Amino acid sequence: MPQLDVATYLSQAFWLIVCFCFLWAVLANFITPKIADIQEQRKRRIDDFLQKAEKLNDQAQKSLDKYNGTLNAAKNTAQKQIAAEKAELNDYLNKAERKSATDLNKKIADNELAVAKQKKDTMQQIENIAQDLAFDIVQKLGFSRISRQNIADLSKKE
Repeated sequence: MPQLDVATYLSQAFWLIVCFCFLWAVLANFITPKIADIQEQRKRRIDDFLQKAEKLNDQAQKSLDKYNGTLNAAKNTAQKQIAAEKAELNDYLNKAERKSATDLNKKIADNELAVAKQKKDTMQQIENIAQDLAFDIVQKLGFSRISRQNIADLSKKE
């Protein structure tokens, strides 16, 4: 094997050093700077994306805060309107209830007066019929000296 021949060690060492130096020079001057440049570009892009993401997040948070503020204001306005409408409806219902109660009390009073008048008229009719009946009975029994006026006077006394 020629690699193990001691006479070729010097030439092998020489070519090893030459190849190593050549590869080192190529790597140091061409490949490593490109890799470093690409890494730097990637880092800048990532940093830019992170900054944009933070800005978008801030904008989204501001939009969310604005939305929540508008929503809360709308809820408060709606609650105030509901309370006002409820109070107005309660006032209307109370007024309508008072008016209905007043009208009902008036009708009850009118009906009570009408019933009292009818009762009085009916009682008067019953009394007249009773007086006529009593007069007819008295006449049939033969008491001709008793007049209608006497019977009317007797019923008024009782």
